[in-house]
Order: sequence, then structure tokens, then C-alpha cells
Amino acid sequence: MTRINNKLSIVAGIAILCIAFSCKSTIDNPEINNPNGAELSTVLKNATRSQIIQLATGTFSAMRTGYNTSPGNGTSSYESYCKVAGTLGREVYVMNQSETRWVNELAGLNGTLDPGAFYNGYYFSFSSARQTAAILQQSAMNTGSINSQEKSGIQGFSNTIIAFEMLHILNMQGKNGIRTDLTNYLKPGPFVSYDASLTAIKNLLDTAQEQLKQGGNSFMFNAPPGFAGFDTPLTFIQFNRAIAARVAIYQQDWQAALTDLNSSYFKIDGSLSTGPVFNWGVTPDVLNPLYQALNNSVSVVANNSFIKDAEPGDMRLNKVTQRSSALNLVGITGSYDVSLYPSNRSPVSIIRNEELVLIYAECMIQLGQLQNAVQALNVIRTQAGNLPAYSGLVTKPALIDELLKQRRYSLFYEGHRWIDMRRYNRLNQLPIDQTGQTIFDAMPVPLAEVNWGK
Repeated sequence: MTRINNKLSIVAGIAILCIAFSCKSTIDNPEINNPNGAELSTVLKNATRSQIIQLATGTFSAMRTGYNTSPGNGTSSYESYCKVAGTLGREVYVMNQSETRWVNELAGLNGTLDPGAFYNGYYFSFSSARQTAAILQQSAMNTGSINSQEKSGIQGFSNTIIAFEMLHILNMQGKNGIRTDLTNYLKPGPFVSYDASLTAIKNLLDTAQEQLKQGGNSFMFNAPPGFAGFDTPLTFIQFNRAIAARVAIYQQDWQAALTDLNSSYFKIDGSLSTGPVFNWGVTPDVLNPLYQALNNSVSVVANNSFIKDAEPGDMRLNKVTQRSSALNLVGITGSYDVSLYPSNRSPVSIIRNEELVLIYAECMIQLGQLQNAVQALNVIRTQAGNLPAYSGLVTKPALIDELLKQRRYSLFYEGHRWIDMRRYNRLNQLPIDQTGQTIFDAMPVPLAEVNWGK
């Protein structure tokens, strides 16, 4: 059985630094005693401007890598956050005859999840990106090669990324909560509750917003092309606030979410695709790991209910493609391949205006402004789905049903469905596709993480 070693999360940032500076990688020795050893001494104090820029580039890279891959069994795309969350939320099944744990364990046929299994590898990836951003921040604060305004910009940038990665980990950990205090990576703080974790993330995003305001008109580094339009401290605030709005609805703080939306790139009559993306490319870059060719014997297939429950004419069904022949695995049948990404260079949205419009609609429902909610939901229905205007009951329960349906189809296979149904206490409404399946409400804390710092 393939298992991951989460001790690697302690040294993840070092690996990226060593790649950047061509030093000997301590990733070869995961039992090191001090992650702030000689390899980091060249940047943690008196880093040059060039080194800070390299660290910022490495942080963007770690952020992208953390979104889709992790070590463990040599098949990095199989540890995708979207695949794990998608399976837990009954959006997709990973049909792989040689690795049936995707269906047996993640879909709950065994009744329990293995905290040491490869599918828990997302934890490493997001922890890696979180630590890399922290190393950038510490290096920037301990050097005289950049001015105070530049330091503020880097603080705001890195704190935003740290909060973003913490949110991904918390989404998967759910009721288990996360560690919010990693000031000392050798002796990290304890796990705190889900609500306390959300509060810490939101506070960090708010702190980052103020730091970005002091960051001037430009970062000292170049953001990747996918962040065009969000590549200065003041425009990066819009990305920060978009993430903050997502956190606020998890907290059920509807007024805060609206305030955050107003400082983001939310626009109810704007393009639904507006927002930063992860771009991909050919060697030496990497291809989109979530892309898949159609009709393969190993495939991510849509849950049959995604097609069955769709309204006639919903153009969002183009996110799946019917196979030439169905796949069958341990009693599960998949007739539609996920085809969300048309090519292996298709960009992956991080958070776009389509989600922000849905956040606005949710706030309107929860605050009793139901006609405004209908207006926002109709934007999604007509633009994203090419559907007629909403004609159902204009009541809070009915509009929540409609909201969750629109989020299901607009944000398909992007890691939302499971979290949405959990926060509305509707996990029991997810499909049971085989007798004996269990709907889990949280991923287990990785084994090595339990003893980390003791």
C-alpha cells in the first residue's frame, strides 16, 4: 500500500529554495532536525533583491503545484485536490482498475479512510506552498536590500497565499480543524476548531489587505501571466478580497461577505470568467494535470446524477463528454468523461466572477433580499447555463435549493460541491451509488501530522 510521509511538509519549502539556488536538496533526507539550516541561511537573512524575486517566483510556483499535485505514489495527478473533493462530493469517480481505493475507500465502501494513504497527499502540497510563502516573508523582513514599501507588499502577498493554502487544508479537514500557528515549524501550535481556523484565516486575509494597501503601485517581482490585472499590491487586494468573501460565507457572515465582494472584482453584469488563473505549458513548464484524453481505460468520470439532474439545455453539460463505451469498477458505472479542460494547456481558474456572483446571491438569500437573489441567479442561469429565467418559488428554502444547484453546475469539479453540501447539512442528499457507501464529512489528519512537533 502506497503511503505518504508528511514529515516532508517540514522541509517542503527548502526543496523549492534548493531548486532555485542549486543547493543540495535536503528533501533527500526528510529526517533533518532543523528546517532552517544552512540551505536557508543564504536567504533568511540579508537576502539580495534577486533572491527575493526568486523566492516570489517560487511562491507562485508552489501555489500552482499545491493546487493539483503531491508526492507519494509516483502519479502526481492522482493526488489532485479536485479529484479527492470531487469523489467525496459525489461529483466524479476515478476509474482505475489498478488503484481501486479511489472508489472503495474515498466513496466509503470500506467505511473508513486511511490517514496514511496516497489520497491524503493534498495535505503535503498545500503545506508546501504555505511554508514557501512564509519563507519569502521572513526573508523579505530580514533584509536591507528592499525598502519598507516593498516589504509591505511582500507581507500582504505572502499572507494572502498562506491564508489561501490554509483554507484548502481546512476545507478538506473540516471538523478536525487545522494548525493555525506555525511560527515555529519544529514545534507547531495545536489543531484548533473549524470555526477558530476560519477566524484565523479571515484575520490573516484582513491583515494582508492592510499590508497590500501600504505596498505601493507595484510589486518588486513579476507575477505570472495568469495574474494579469491582479499583479500590483492594490489590484492583488481584489484577489485577496475574493478569497475573503469565500471565507465569510463559510462563517455565515453575510454582511462581511458583501463588503469583501465590493472590494474584489465582483461585477454582477461583468464577464463571469474574470479572475486569476493558473496557466500551463510545455517543457520546461508543466502541462495541466487535470486534463485527460477521452475514452481512456483509466479516467475521471462524472457521477451519472450530474447528467440526470441537469435542466434541459444546460450548456454546462459540455464539461463532460459521453464515452464510446462505459467504464465499470466495483459496481460503479461511468458513461461520461470529465472534459472540463479541452487541452493539456487549458488554464485552471482560481476564483472567478462566476463564483462571486453566486456568493452575492447567497448573501441576498440569507439577508432576505430575495428579488436581488433571483436577479443574481438569473445571471448565472442565462450566461453560464443558457437557461430561462428562474420561475420557482421566491422563498428562502426554494432559493437555497436553486443556489446549490447553480453552484453544482457552475463550479463542477473545482472542489466546492462537498464543502457546500456539508455547510448546509445536506451531505445526506448526495447520491449513494452503491449499497454500503458512506458519505464522509472530513478527511483524516495525516498520520505523521498527528505527532509532528511532539
